[in-house]
Amino acid sequence: MLKKFGSVVTNNFGLKVLSIIFAIIMWLVVVNIDDPKITKTFTTTVSITNESAISDMGKYYEVVDGKNTVTFAVSAKRSLIEDLSGSDFKAVADMSLIEDLSRVPIEISALHYTNQISIITRNQYLDVTVGNLQTQSFIIVPRDSGTPASGSVVGSVSVSPNVLKVSGPAEIVSTIDKVTATIDVSNMSMDISDNVIPKLYDSGGAEIDTTNLSMNLSTVTVSAEILNTKEVGLNFQTTGKPADGYQLTSVSYEPETVQVKGAAEDLKKLDMITIPKDVLDISDAEGDITKTVDISSYLPDGVELVDTAAKDISVTVEIEQASTKVFDMPVANITVNNLKSGYEAEFEGNTVKVIIAGFASDLNDLDASKLTGTIDASGLKEGEHTLTLKLDLPDQYSASGTQTATFHIVKK
Repeated sequence: MLKKFGSVVTNNFGLKVLSIIFAIIMWLVVVNIDDPKITKTFTTTVSITNESAISDMGKYYEVVDGKNTVTFAVSAKRSLIEDLSGSDFKAVADMSLIEDLSRVPIEISALHYTNQISIITRNQYLDVTVGNLQTQSFIIVPRDSGTPASGSVVGSVSVSPNVLKVSGPAEIVSTIDKVTATIDVSNMSMDISDNVIPKLYDSGGAEIDTTNLSMNLSTVTVSAEILNTKEVGLNFQTTGKPADGYQLTSVSYEPETVQVKGAAEDLKKLDMITIPKDVLDISDAEGDITKTVDISSYLPDGVELVDTAAKDISVTVEIEQASTKVFDMPVANITVNNLKSGYEAEFEGNTVKVIIAGFASDLNDLDASKLTGTIDASGLKEGEHTLTLKLDLPDQYSASGTQTATFHIVKK
């Protein structure tokens, strides 16, 4: 039996081996005809690695025209390649391999079927522009916008943290003039805090685009104090006395009231701002005094002016010089003393003129019909006489010089 099987196997052995080889070849041909290798192009996004290699040189980079994709050809069997897309491949640009500071080699690899796929490679590069990198720190200025609720004003505004570190192209960073963080206080009647994105401005006040900049803070906390307001009066006092013959007539100032802000409990205690006497010293003054007084230093703790520009108050102290005025004094109000018995005094006319010294405001209030005076006629004989008239005057008045009156002594 074994001999018979062996003869069957060895009989025409070469022909049989040849037949097997032919069959394999035919199978390969059929397979390749039915599922041939083809080439197809794909596009994928380029991932950038080792970016610190650029920043470590004190420089930054930008992809030319913002194009960070690459197109490449792949060869594989049709049954496989037709199911592939760009997401099945990885393209990496390693910044540490940059050439001439202008282009970076791109390495392309398959994420799957690596043994069945051939990437038709050619030199692929990511084109970049490289410039100087600048890093600078800026103080953040806190601001407020909007109008608080009626009867309220904004007090102090603060920001935390208050320093922003900015890195980016030198030509952009160098244009930064200030950094602000603004909180909206519209209709607020109590303290408020909010997270705010800092904004960068150039010297012309234009906002700077931060797309190509990196900052160590994305937001900061801005807090605004909301205070109550109150309108209060001013009280100016004086010290000293004007020169002889002068008097203080009035103290006037503009405005007469100011608006202040503070906590409710602080404002409740305040009805008037009193300016100390020594601020307005009128000692030996011989004319009006005009002075600008900063009232902010006389506010109680916890209270401030709503409008800081209103701190300077213009004060005028009016100093009046004594003057004289002529009055027609009724002769009926003159008493002639010490006349001889049987004689009497007769005046020419119903009044005599007298000159009285005093301040204008007082002189204007003096009623001539109420003036009184006396004449001493001791030892006088019958006839015409001109004698000194002694006036009876209140303390704010005095006779200007010697006052006289002419009269006749006649028998009754």
